[in-house]
Amino acid sequence: MDTNETKVHIALIAGLFVLLVLLTFFIITITRYQRKKRSLLEQNLRNDFYILDKERERISYDLHDDLGSSLSVIKLRLQMLAKNLKGNAPAIQELEKIIDDLMIKIKRISQNLMPRILQRQGLDAALKEFAEIAGESAGIKIHYGYSIDAPDQEMSLHIYRIVQELINNIVKHSKATRVSLTVVEIGNQIELSITDNGVGFDKRKVLNKAGMGLHNIAARTDILKGTLFLTTAPGEGADYLIEIPAYGKNKSRHRG
Repeated sequence: MDTNETKVHIALIAGLFVLLVLLTFFIITITRYQRKKRSLLEQNLRNDFYILDKERERISYDLHDDLGSSLSVIKLRLQMLAKNLKGNAPAIQELEKIIDDLMIKIKRISQNLMPRILQRQGLDAALKEFAEIAGESAGIKIHYGYSIDAPDQEMSLHIYRIVQELINNIVKHSKATRVSLTVVEIGNQIELSITDNGVGFDKRKVLNKAGMGLHNIAARTDILKGTLFLTTAPGEGADYLIEIPAYGKNKSRHRG
């Protein structure tokens, strides 16, 4: 090989080396950018849900403490008034019934916005109470099972909201008569499973026009670094399975 050919080979090798270095640098830069972007999106989601849940908590307390207390005072004064206006007792009793109904509705709305039992007694008690109330009001038998170590407050709230959204969707659309809700821990993974015997649906059509409910479920699943599985078809009910790393080690992903 003459001197010119040697120089050409050296130049080609040097060029390939530089190209390889630039390509490696480009890949590393893109990877870092994607990680940073994913981290920012996740943080933005966390902040959005934090603000939303805090606002729900504030409204819940306002309803329960302020409006609920005011209605209690009105009812007490009506009872005192009834002693002096015996002829109007039926009308006053009717007003008392209306106030009682309003107080029940306010309590239910307050509970949906921010369940105090979740903060005081934890996820198990909150889910059990929600399943009982939702099943009774909708005429659906909900079988509930729970077997995990108590998660932290943030994870508990996200799991509760996911269950709340899914059960509310089932009540509104599925025409189900039975629902199974289980939360179990297997190894380092929490499995949240909700199955109904309703009419089912075409998954592709529903997911293509998913409303805020399903988007919120997917977003909360992402924050928990979980995986959402959905199995359904018209006439076959629906089976939702969400797998959540118990210690947040795995990356999030979605499967149909």
